[in-house]
Amino acid sequence: VETARQLLGTARRQAETDEWDQLLKTGRERLQQDRLVEPATDSAKYYLMTLRGRNPGNAGLASALQDLGLRLVANARRALELKQYDAAHNWLAEAAAVGYSTAESDAASRELEAAVSQQKFLADVVPANELELVKSAKPVYPAKAEANQTEGWVELDFTVMESGQVKDIAVHAASPPGVFDSAAVKALSQWRYKPVLKDAKPAALRSRIRIRFTLAGRPSPAAGGPRMGP
Repeated sequence: VETARQLLGTARRQAETDEWDQLLKTGRERLQQDRLVEPATDSAKYYLMTLRGRNPGNAGLASALQDLGLRLVANARRALELKQYDAAHNWLAEAAAVGYSTAESDAASRELEAAVSQQKFLADVVPANELELVKSAKPVYPAKAEANQTEGWVELDFTVMESGQVKDIAVHAASPPGVFDSAAVKALSQWRYKPVLKDAKPAALRSRIRIRFTLAGRPSPAAGGPRMGP
């Protein structure tokens, strides 16, 4: 009877060992196939996390999870480069879920946070007519446009710094494209605004203005502040 029990115990232990080996093997296969987290029940994450639940001290588990974490953070990095911030967040969350935490993953998390913050800053545009202009410079009408009797406008996004200086100018729209852009950007870069206060302290903000170029008069900001349509 005792021998039978011993044999049964040995068989069970062997079955467990075989199961653990198979989980590790399949997890590594899914890593090589780049099936990191999907499908949910047939991915590297699924097999390795199942193994961790059943045999946390498995000799090959730590290195396999390390490999998985590295790949997840690498995917997050690629998503960051492509400005796919939701995807980057999801990849980093998956890395954290498998217990992967390194200086590299921490750095990626900080970069993601900064990128999302910058994206929000750029999207929160305040019309220029809501700001107090301190100094302006009129654009020079491009000679070729003047000779061709061409009129148009340029809509510019820009940052008003804590000092009131204008920085990071970008052409949001223009009609006709490329004709008046340089003249408008050059002029706007010389403008100054009264610093905007936030919580009683000067704060940078993003703004937008439309500058018109008409032959009947000099180039000037659109009447009544920026207009968002053509």
